[in-house]
Amino acid sequence: MSRPDQSMSLLTDVQENALEPEYRSAGARGKTSPLVMGATLALLAALIAVAVISTTRSSEEVDRERQELLERITATSERMEAQEAEAAELETEIRELGAAQVNDPSLTAARNALEPVVGAVPVTGPGIIVEANDAPDTPDTEGMVFDSDLSRLVNGLRQAGAEAIAINGRRITALTPIRTAGSAITVDYVSLAPPYRVEAIGNPATMPARFARTGAAAWWKYISDNFGIEFSMREADGQLSLAADPSMQLRTAQKTTGE
Repeated sequence: MSRPDQSMSLLTDVQENALEPEYRSAGARGKTSPLVMGATLALLAALIAVAVISTTRSSEEVDRERQELLERITATSERMEAQEAEAAELETEIRELGAAQVNDPSLTAARNALEPVVGAVPVTGPGIIVEANDAPDTPDTEGMVFDSDLSRLVNGLRQAGAEAIAINGRRITALTPIRTAGSAITVDYVSLAPPYRVEAIGNPATMPARFARTGAAAWWKYISDNFGIEFSMREADGQLSLAADPSMQLRTAQKTTGE
């Protein structure tokens, strides 16, 4: 019969020697030395530093490219404005030279009456101002002003008695296209950005009421009520001054000789 202390000794040996010697030695080897830990942390820090430097350089490059693009856009806009001013001066000179060649007073009077209507000359007079803008924080295109909306507005103002119209300073004539190019609306092939300021020269006392009876007014009320598009109309403070259409030019001419 075994002694109780012998049984306890056997249990103690089983507990202490439950793992093979190889496992016990592997566990001892698994302990990371301070040198290896330090090298790992240094490598990690170097990788993070490289990532930060790369991100910073990329951000600086993007900012530089954006600034260069803005400078190019500004320079191009200034050059276009200078060319438009020069073109307007040349058009004025051409018109004066043409007038000098017309000796018939009736033809001169007819030309003087038609030029403001077709947008060939600047005009000044009383009128109204319409302001339209996309819906604030619109999640989709339904809350945006479309080219067709502006076309309806221009036609409605003409029905209301407008004698001359301009959108964001661009004179509107019978030959002026209002189109969409990408995400922008173009008037006479020039991109415009909202809000849209529509100036209409005419009788400010009668135009709002006459416009309210047009289909354009009903359409704008519909898109304003249902999609949040902003629309307002008011009488202009003082006189409106609308520039001539820079694209208006002489396309055909006929020389007549008297008998």
